[in-house]
Amino acid sequence: MIITIGRQLAAGGRTVGQILAGQLGLKYFDKELLLESARRSGIADELFLRADEHYNLFTLALKTDTQKLFQFQSDTIRQLAEEGDCLFLGRAADYILRDRKDLFTVFLSADMQDRVATVMKKEGMTEEEAAAFIEKTDRRRSDYYNFYTGKRWGDGNCYDLCLNTSRFGIEGTVEIIKTSVECSERLRFTTLQ
Repeated sequence: MIITIGRQLAAGGRTVGQILAGQLGLKYFDKELLLESARRSGIADELFLRADEHYNLFTLALKTDTQKLFQFQSDTIRQLAEEGDCLFLGRAADYILRDRKDLFTVFLSADMQDRVATVMKKEGMTEEEAAAFIEKTDRRRSDYYNFYTGKRWGDGNCYDLCLNTSRFGIEGTVEIIKTSVECSERLRFTTLQ
């Protein structure tokens, strides 16, 4: 079983992913994926961390460094998925693994007021700073996803399940995803027989 979670900033994606991976016995990959990609490719960690969910059209026009990093990361995601059940947070993993029959894709959003409050508390920012930080990070994630996948980040047509964590809370979101994954797995096995 492979689960991917795309998420808006401060929608609880990391927490949901970690809890879900723990409850389902899945390996969890987020930023660790970047370090694993660097290790497997022999490229310095800093390059992967600097390019994390970023793309730069100017850099792409001059050379393919960013695309090479995306390719190394994509190869690592595919290899890790082949090695066993896991959960990937972000990094366009849903698109990279789109041909797998055991893939379940999720996108998490949250109400802006909740996201702003979370960032204000976590980062010590003012309300205006938090809102600007959220917009910039979401735009960066959207640009990255849209560029490499040709799809629209956060578009419900790109995912098996889209949830607003403000409506269901972290625990409720985890339970809904678990139930949906279990249902999907039962249907997949019924179809195979």
